[in-house]
Amino acid sequence: MLQVTLGLLLPLQSNLAVSYSAARISVYEGVNFVGRNDAKIADKRVSRKHISLHGSSDGVVELVVEGPNPVIFKSMNLKRRLNSGEKIIINDGDILELIPGSHFFKYVKAVEHVSSSGRDLHFSDKALKQADEAAFVYMGSHQILQDEALARTLQNLEDNNFLEVSHSVACRSGFSLSTDDAIKVSSNCKEFHEFDISHDRLSLIFRLMRVQGLPEWANKDSVAIDDIIKGNILVAILSNYMVDIEWLKSACPKLWLIPHVLIVHGESESRVDDLQKKKPVNWVLHKPPLPISYGTHHSKAMLLVYEKGVRVIIHTANLIHVDWNNKTQGLWMQDFPYKNVQSFSESSLFETDLIDYLNALKWPGLRVNLPKIGEINFTASFFKKFDYSGSTVRLVASVPGYHSGSNLKKWGHMKIRTVLEECEFDEEFIKAPLVYQFSSLGSLDERWMSEFGASMSSGNSHDKIPLGSGKPSIIWPTVEDVRCSLEGYAAGSAIPSPQKNVEKEFLKKYWSRWKANHVGRCRAMPHVKSYARHCAQNLAWFLLTSANLSKAAWGALQKNNSQLMVRSYELGVLFLPSAIKGSLCQFSCTGNGDMES
Repeated sequence: MLQVTLGLLLPLQSNLAVSYSAARISVYEGVNFVGRNDAKIADKRVSRKHISLHGSSDGVVELVVEGPNPVIFKSMNLKRRLNSGEKIIINDGDILELIPGSHFFKYVKAVEHVSSSGRDLHFSDKALKQADEAAFVYMGSHQILQDEALARTLQNLEDNNFLEVSHSVACRSGFSLSTDDAIKVSSNCKEFHEFDISHDRLSLIFRLMRVQGLPEWANKDSVAIDDIIKGNILVAILSNYMVDIEWLKSACPKLWLIPHVLIVHGESESRVDDLQKKKPVNWVLHKPPLPISYGTHHSKAMLLVYEKGVRVIIHTANLIHVDWNNKTQGLWMQDFPYKNVQSFSESSLFETDLIDYLNALKWPGLRVNLPKIGEINFTASFFKKFDYSGSTVRLVASVPGYHSGSNLKKWGHMKIRTVLEECEFDEEFIKAPLVYQFSSLGSLDERWMSEFGASMSSGNSHDKIPLGSGKPSIIWPTVEDVRCSLEGYAAGSAIPSPQKNVEKEFLKKYWSRWKANHVGRCRAMPHVKSYARHCAQNLAWFLLTSANLSKAAWGALQKNNSQLMVRSYELGVLFLPSAIKGSLCQFSCTGNGDMES
């Protein structure tokens, strides 16, 4: 049974304006405990169970102070101090101070509407309008709606909708390229929720990120930022487009204990000044060069150096609250040990691709002192020290520039074309369809779609027969999907495209609607970017990447196909059966092979 949402606690700044870096807290029917973990507050004056909110079926919510410290309650002109054990009914618009003078929250009540389709809970037009108006904030060089709109109640899955899944299974919050068993998933997803993957295979698969407000089964095996940034980290490189340092501090305090942190970002103008003022002294900021106009540094990755090895993480979320809490996002991670003396001069395809990409970022050399290694100049070459021979993926990156000669096939869609040309696939994938799923649509034309499709259709069967062109499906939410999403219309800011790009006549044959019932994320709007080739439920390959469907991200061929022009930095991982086959137990920098270590 899905929980019934009665309202939300919206975090406020001290001036009572809505805060965009703190967590929203859903209030459900039944007993809700709220404390410093729920509110992402480091202040230990706030107890782990600071207050409880008791929601009845008729929408009435009673607040009880559970912790030893008092809570301030404000309603209209009434202001009251509530001590431990005291109770009060809270209503729409009431404001709480979890500690007098600190940690402000406003309660917004849901409104019940009964229709022929059953009971539906939504938020008042006034509240939605206020949230929408408040949600416009300046981020980088863009005016972007930042989530922080009110959450909608998840609706029941459609009845009698059966999906046949065999060999390749999109399981719960993970993705596997091969499994021997076939299962059926019904609309209530009971069998699906109970389908497990052993922990020694978790690092081989695509993971979903945790989403606030979803039922427990939908977040099982999903990850949050503090699930992956763990252990005794010596140096961290965080690569991203947008960075919110205040949110990072509350979401992942571990970062503040790392001796050396390099932030490779895509922020501009006033946002860079803001980062410079707020960052710790041991953090270094770097924006990679953008030689071609309208490009961005859009890659989303982390490199965490430990005494035992390095953890490589490729994902799709900006380092901001809304991306890690309210949207459908994807992540891959694998740990690699240091090379031994015998294999120090040996390399691998993964290593070559990684070092080439890191060199392109051109970050300034950092002098760092590492245990057992000593003081070093921390450059891209440092990452040659690790053994990537056990990698389960191939890297597919984009780097801005005009690439020709030996570099023509190194980046963008020409890179995935080159990798796939070296692979063999089962005959069922000859002429098999393609899937393009992303969050931002560029200005496209039919010529480029054919060029991009040729790269995505590369590869041969085991009998050396070219797979040939596949018909692509473009997966995107509708306006109604956005309106009914967890964030409401505010979610649309992260799914942008000018109307003239979307309504091009030649694109009409490609459109398919975003659906994610089986993982409970229909209303968590997609910021994940994924591309695949499939035959029914079987996959030839799967790509998780930061690259949206645009020429800027993937590059466009020029000069009679002898040059590839790319505007932006992007990074993704390509899952291939040949890379995953036989890979079971994985090295771990933090203990055993479990991502939860």
